Amino acid sequence: MADRIYIEFYTNLMPGLSLKRLEELLGKPVSELNRRDIEERPEQSILKDAEHQDVVLFVPGDPLVATTHIDLRLRAHKAGIPTGVVHGASIYSVAASVSGLQIYKFGRTVTIPHPTPIYKPETPYDILKENTAHGLHTLILLDIDAEGKRYMRVEEGLRYLLNIEEKRREGVVPLSRLAVGLSGVGSPSQKVKGGSVEGLLKTDFGDPPHSLVFPASLHFMEAEALKVFASTPEEALRV
Repeated sequence: MADRIYIEFYTNLMPGLSLKRLEELLGKPVSELNRRDIEERPEQSILKDAEHQDVVLFVPGDPLVATTHIDLRLRAHKAGIPTGVVHGASIYSVAASVSGLQIYKFGRTVTIPHPTPIYKPETPYDILKENTAHGLHTLILLDIDAEGKRYMRVEEGLRYLLNIEEKRREGVVPLSRLAVGLSGVGSPSQKVKGGSVEGLLKTDFGDPPHSLVFPASLHFMEAEALKVFASTPEEALRV
């Protein structure tokens, strides 16, 4: 019933989604917005239309989880534009579901960014260390640069952490540590694989988006689930 339909892909990638097929299904055009359209100048596009029309914005995942769209909704509120949200699945909950880990045993989530010569934050290492010390699992999101067509892979994320480990030598990410790599979650090509960091470095996870989970202490049912749902070798679970 919307008068205008917008979509964005800069917060996540949706492999296999066809805009043409989506438009055929809806019977109307779908316009793609970039980060600047939504974060810097929404008053010139989506909010301008929403002053006089019914407008929809499609967002990958759950629209307000791990995205910047709360700011857009606040701007709409200040402009007197009523809003509503249709919630979807988020990697926050799905990562636990597909690996068989208990969601209430997860600590803080962190993102590994694409490093630059002057920007290589060690926050992901710090948060992983903190969660592990408290016996909590860690979900690590891997950076997405939609405009640059760069999507960080499991191997890149692991090497980022290993570089910090080599520098600090605090034993947070030894090669023997258990981890779970995730790719294409929710798609027909979904892959969930557990194993040692060393083993995952050699694993082909296919097309992005990718993410990582570092389990901490495991309930016996979580350990069994990792074997069954994430094909995790017994020796990796013992470590």
